[in-house]
Amino acid sequence: MKVHKCGSSLISHMFLRFGYEHNLTVALPRQVGREVIGGFGTINDGDYLHPPGGKRWNIFGHHAIYNRTCFRQLMAPNTRYVAILREPLQRIQSAFSYFHLEKGFPGLQNETPKGIAPVITYLDRPRYWDPLFKLKSVSTKTWNNMVLLREHVCFRNCMSRDLGLAEGDYSNHTAVEEFVRGIENDFKTMLILEYLPASLILLKRRMCWTFYDILYITGPHSRNQKYRLKAPITDEMKRTFYEHNYADLVLYTRFNESLHRQISQESADFQEEVNHFKHVNSNVSKYCHSKTRQEKGDFLLGKADGTTLSLLAKYFAYDYLPIENTGISYLDQGISIQGTEI
Repeated sequence: MKVHKCGSSLISHMFLRFGYEHNLTVALPRQVGREVIGGFGTINDGDYLHPPGGKRWNIFGHHAIYNRTCFRQLMAPNTRYVAILREPLQRIQSAFSYFHLEKGFPGLQNETPKGIAPVITYLDRPRYWDPLFKLKSVSTKTWNNMVLLREHVCFRNCMSRDLGLAEGDYSNHTAVEEFVRGIENDFKTMLILEYLPASLILLKRRMCWTFYDILYITGPHSRNQKYRLKAPITDEMKRTFYEHNYADLVLYTRFNESLHRQISQESADFQEEVNHFKHVNSNVSKYCHSKTRQEKGDFLLGKADGTTLSLLAKYFAYDYLPIENTGISYLDQGISIQGTEI
């Protein structure tokens, strides 16, 4: 399941690529280029292209608000549900930067000091600003469909919303706890953006995948991009924001703890595999952005024990092996994936 501004496009591309290469049935919207299938937790017959022969989907990689009953009807039996979460304060900063949410809050930009990110003004009084939001004000040439905007634009408990929590339950601690337990039951694998390499290695082991299946590169809007404006978040802002986004805080905390608990139960070579993956993925990313790739295509050139290696990514995507057992100094696999916006 895609979760807005949590790096989910990166994960979506990964799963869609896997589905394409293994001839799986992938959910596709009826309208070409549409990022959402269905709307607000409901998927109707007219929202998607129907698979041939009445087949059920193997992979769903588009935006949709999670609805347990709906997805049980549309997905193949024994489907494993996977999503990705992000630290809530980091997520809201990304949302402001990407959607320019400040335009939707009348007066917010005027109250923001020069050189300071508008999200800081919002974080100072989120309960004051929320009721003032005007969706139409953030409309652009790219985002001009009000229905789609309403699905994409969010500033409170947004991860929980995407995973199916009703807005009326945001402040109901009992309802939130019940919701989180339900998500824990449905999503046995939950990735955490702040620990992406370790999350992907855990996913790889759970799904019996290879390094090739989890390789990725990031585009110009990645989370490594530095914000141009200063964002001095105070402890009081953090406290106020977390209280206002109680559901997301509980959801993120619970799954972050779960991720580290699962990692602690893995074999002793887990961290070695994470480090090796980071090395491989870094070299793949550098190659995919290099002039060499533009000139030669998807071949990766390198030297190992004096022998020049020429590797075509698709056919030389080796699984993890301890470096000392490969007989070479390093072995990289190249794959070009469309840059993701995080």
